[in-house]
Amino acid sequence: MHILEQIFKNSRLLVFIIVIVSFIASILLYIASINAGLHFIVGFVRELPDTPSKVQYQAVLLLKILDVLLIALTFQIISIAHYHFFISGKTNNDSQFLKALHINSFHDLKIIILQVASLILTIMFLEQVAAVGATLETLYFAVSIAVVMAAVVLTMKSLRH
Repeated sequence: MHILEQIFKNSRLLVFIIVIVSFIASILLYIASINAGLHFIVGFVRELPDTPSKVQYQAVLLLKILDVLLIALTFQIISIAHYHFFISGKTNNDSQFLKALHINSFHDLKIIILQVASLILTIMFLEQVAAVGATLETLYFAVSIAVVMAAVVLTMKSLRH
């Protein structure tokens, strides 16, 4: 039994792969968001929107940038939390980042990820409405998001108990 325990104890370092990959992903997504934001600002200043449809298009672009930023933040949260919970070996929560997000356990991390996923789905719906408008496709999209959101809410309730 002692050998098996050592294998499990040493295998936690495999989580380091998750930490590295998610941290690199967050950095790349932050860089991409900054680049997209700068291009948006330059394009906005060059040609100010003068019709409601152009304003809607600009709003959709901003929502997409926000969406990518939220995904980058999620990768950052995953990286920091996995490092803290599985690699650092410290028992107390000394991470100010995790304290600010009220993440004290792996279950709290899962709830935060589900909440961010819900927010991303909401932004995707708003993008759909602004880009396409009230179509049958938008209705189907809304119904599918509602089903996923209901599942997320039920999952979060079960994780909190």
